[in-house]
Parts: sequence; C-alpha cells; structure tokens
Amino acid sequence: MTNPLPTYQSAFGLLQAEAAPDDQFFWKGDITLQHPLFTGTVPVYLITKEAQLSPDMLGFTEQIVANVGAYIEKSLTFIQQTLANDPEAYGITPEERAWLDVDISEFPLEFPEITFYEAEEWFMRFAQGRFRICDPYGIGITYRGTVPVNVNNLEDSISAE
Repeated sequence: MTNPLPTYQSAFGLLQAEAAPDDQFFWKGDITLQHPLFTGTVPVYLITKEAQLSPDMLGFTEQIVANVGAYIEKSLTFIQQTLANDPEAYGITPEERAWLDVDISEFPLEFPEITFYEAEEWFMRFAQGRFRICDPYGIGITYRGTVPVNVNNLEDSISAE
C-alpha cells in the first residue's frame, strides 16, 4: 500500500495533492468569490517539484488569494491595455476592437483561475471570453511576484487532458 499524498489546510481551504507529469505535484483548491467583477468559484492550482508545499510558497499563495478580486481587476486592466496597444499581435478583429474601449466591468473575459509555480511566479487564466483568441483555452497573464509581465495567447495551446 502506498502512502497517500499530503493535504494542507490553507487560509483559503483544503489543498489536495495529485501526481502530475514530469515528476511534479499538482495541488488544487477552490475559493468562492463575491466581487463586482466576478462572483463564483475560482480554482487555485499549485505546481511543485516536491511532494510538500514550502511555507514560502503557501504564504505567497495565501497573500495573492486574499486579494484575488484586486488581482482579477489588475489582470483584466493589463490584458485590456496590452490588447489595445498591439491588437494585430493578438489577432484582434475590427469587430472586437470596440471591446477594448469598454469599462473594465464590461470587459468580455470570464471564469478566472490561478496557477502558482515556485519562486513567486503565477498565472491567471480567464477560461472564456468573446475574443476569437480565447477559443478554445482562454487567455492568460503571467505575474512575477505581484507584477504582471505578459499576456499569453492560448489559442494554439495543447490540452492537458
């Protein structure tokens, strides 16, 4: 009989470990959010090389999750500005350009989820949106610490399933 993978009780709920490809570990939890920009469940994932979560990684994750509404707003704003600054690079159609000028509360991205990596790098993905580039995997934004660094077009990504 093998030992079960550990679980952690974080400030935002239970994190359950699962084995992942490439000798990594995948931890999953969920938070429930009520915020003007999103109300619902936000999946939270942590990917580690070890079968244990470090106190630093767990603490950083809890810090971001405690302010997830503000990070959703920051992410939407950064994506909106990035797409508006270079619409051709992201394949934004003439019809979609009108969405780049809407109030952030109307910006057409939905269903955020967060993935944390070691060394305070993390990724917020919006699983759905009205932009063509959101099909089929959404659009994401990479952070280093608390700073957004780039927008990721996921339309050519490969499914993890």
